[in-house]
Amino acid sequence: MVRLKLFDYINAVFLIVVCCSIIVPFLFVISQSLMSNEDIMRNGVTFFPRHVVFDSYKYLLTGSSRVYQAFGNSFFITFFGTLFSLLFTGSIAYALSKKYLPYRNVVTAVLLASMFFGGGLIPSYLLITALGLKNSLWAVMIPSFLNVWYAFLLRNFFMEIPPEVEESAHIDGANDVTIFARIALPMSMPAIATIGLFYAVGYWNSWFSASIYLSEQSKWPLQLLLKSMLLAFDPNMSGVAESLGLLAALSKDSVRAAMIMITTVPILLVYPFLQRYFVKGMIVGSVKG
Repeated sequence: MVRLKLFDYINAVFLIVVCCSIIVPFLFVISQSLMSNEDIMRNGVTFFPRHVVFDSYKYLLTGSSRVYQAFGNSFFITFFGTLFSLLFTGSIAYALSKKYLPYRNVVTAVLLASMFFGGGLIPSYLLITALGLKNSLWAVMIPSFLNVWYAFLLRNFFMEIPPEVEESAHIDGANDVTIFARIALPMSMPAIATIGLFYAVGYWNSWFSASIYLSEQSKWPLQLLLKSMLLAFDPNMSGVAESLGLLAALSKDSVRAAMIMITTVPILLVYPFLQRYFVKGMIVGSVKG
């Protein structure tokens, strides 16, 4: 029989508190998104709505194309941003994992310095504008193609690959590109999936870069549209609610809560497919220095 120590009880209580601090607000938002304006005015927001209504979701999903347009922009940014980020990060991490790489220490030092010293917001804005990328979705993605910390984690994972495997491939006539694509990447799927999840969440939740570089509302991602709705309910969409017969039943708070759910659920659905890689990728990639 395993005897639990005091630390185990404290740890369990701490984790329960952390889980509750995450789950309770999430359930609160779900409940609020399913309540009508009348219920909110009469009873306030409760965890169990007396009458479950989907008017806020109907208002957002059938009343305007802005949500679908923003969803498409977010999907484009997340998909291609994650794809190119993994390509850049994986390539440089694999190169840095080889001790025979010329100027390996110099490149590592330069990358490490870039983690602590950035160019600043104004130079970045001027550079994006000079390159003609303003009001382009690529302006949100390109500056985030390489995360140095993720590159170092992935480099450590590549260093765990037995050198005998690569030597055998070299004997069979494979070059470095072939070894990287057919051996290193498949053997590093836990780390690739973990870092890919981090990149995807980062791109999906990104709104600050979009608010700077994207002035056209037709190119806004979901998070920026959500931010504008949280700060000020869009009066331009009130005619939509009236045409759907929802104007009296709608609450600003319930619409905002529904928008939060619409932006949150898609990225939550990705995690279960990558969960089996997550723990192994984090542990193995962070052990070796």
